Amino acid sequence: MDLLERLKSAFEPEEVLTLAGDLVRIPSHSQAPGRETGAARFLAGWLGKNGVDVTLRPVVEERPNVIALLKGKGGGRSLMLNGHLDTVPPYTMTIDPFSGEVKDGKLWGRGSVDMKGACAAMAMALVALKRSGVTLAGDLFFTGVINEELKSEGSEDIVLNGPRADAVIVGEPSSLDLGAAHRGLEWIEIEVIGRAAHGGRPHLGVNAISKMAAFIRRLETELPPLLSPRVHPLMGPPIFNLGVIQGGMQPSSVADRCILQVDRRLTPGETVESVFGELEGIIRNCAAEDADFKATLRRIPDNMATMDHLPMEFPLDHPLKAILEVAIEEATGKKPKVTCCTGWTDAALFWNQGHTPAVVLGPGSIAHAHGAAEFCPAEEIVQAALVYALAAVRFCGKTG
Repeated sequence: MDLLERLKSAFEPEEVLTLAGDLVRIPSHSQAPGRETGAARFLAGWLGKNGVDVTLRPVVEERPNVIALLKGKGGGRSLMLNGHLDTVPPYTMTIDPFSGEVKDGKLWGRGSVDMKGACAAMAMALVALKRSGVTLAGDLFFTGVINEELKSEGSEDIVLNGPRADAVIVGEPSSLDLGAAHRGLEWIEIEVIGRAAHGGRPHLGVNAISKMAAFIRRLETELPPLLSPRVHPLMGPPIFNLGVIQGGMQPSSVADRCILQVDRRLTPGETVESVFGELEGIIRNCAAEDADFKATLRRIPDNMATMDHLPMEFPLDHPLKAILEVAIEEATGKKPKVTCCTGWTDAALFWNQGHTPAVVLGPGSIAHAHGAAEFCPAEEIVQAALVYALAAVRFCGKTG
């Protein structure tokens, strides 16, 4: 029996889909009591019942990371499968956010694609290897982490305190293509300071909303020419988005404050300092034209815990790339594409701060993440479990 058939015979598709559905049925968003704790305990219990060594390690407010290990016999490379157990809140979903139902070939509910389907597939990969009797030479880890949707303390804890591996696969949705790069992420707040006055005597005030409008016009004129030449072959150029604006107290008062929140996506070679430097230059240009223009810049603290959210580039000559390409074609029948992820992922922490090559590979499309009717194709969850297991055997090596 070849390796793929050996792994297929180790579990039924319904088993991994049931696990994924059970995880979806456990709320783990920022407004749920205990957040990811229930999902982490459930998944750790499932792994333990299936013979995998697993621990729960508290990270924030006793909210734990799941750390599972298939210990290798020695002499092989180590691999980590990483996924986050938190989700965004259900907001105004048009389906039952916690149904976990498989219907019409899709797993439905919040977190099905981002990314409890992938976490179930990763856990199933460890169990399938255990059941199949394949003995790895190197260690295989699964880390199910907390709070990726906000500050990524879970993966920061893995980077700082281990376990460490020779390479990491992060299971964010990629339609089972290889996410080999993505931009960095910085959230920035610009505050324009005006002077309040009565709406019947506006000439006595300085309208912060009007001054912010001038800043935005200059930002949209001056920043794109700086960014457009910095084209990365996979990421494209750096980009920015004006996400939130707030100003004023009531219609009959001159606004003395206006705040703009900007999402800035970085490409390699850019730094937090260079990003701030460009915005500070635009502020100086506004002030040079208008003596009443006053503004300050600051980072938005919710963007990160302690580690900068820098760009990620997986080395295209790394041996894991070829291993994954073969594994994906075996499990799915399709040749995978090498793509750029549109969102930021924890892969960047492993690559930049952890100095470990990391690639994004998971079931489902990012287009369905955070959506009103979130789903993940059921077949891709099953295929992902096989891909992860095949890749582990070939990357870590096997002795039996």
